[in-house]
Amino acid sequence: MKRIFWAGVGYSLGMGSSVWVQRRVKRTVERYAPAQVRSDIADRGRSLVVDLRAAARDGAEVMRQVERDLLDEFATRRSVGSTGPANGLRPVRTRR
Repeated sequence: MKRIFWAGVGYSLGMGSSVWVQRRVKRTVERYAPAQVRSDIADRGRSLVVDLRAAARDGAEVMRQVERDLLDEFATRRSVGSTGPANGLRPVRTRR
């Protein structure tokens, strides 16, 4: 129970501090930067978010493909009658 409590406290502090830092940076940029610099920073931030989302999507797709390849290899070895420590295991198929 203590671990759950402290994990929740840590998560909350982490989220709260990141929101606070984000607001603080935005206020500072708005106060000191000219309008053109502010729009450039906003555009770069948006493109960074888009790039990160695309990278995460690509990484997830590669992960799914590797999982499919491994499950297919496992099924092939099992059908040939391969012996070994994983012989009694069944592959787990995930829903999409």
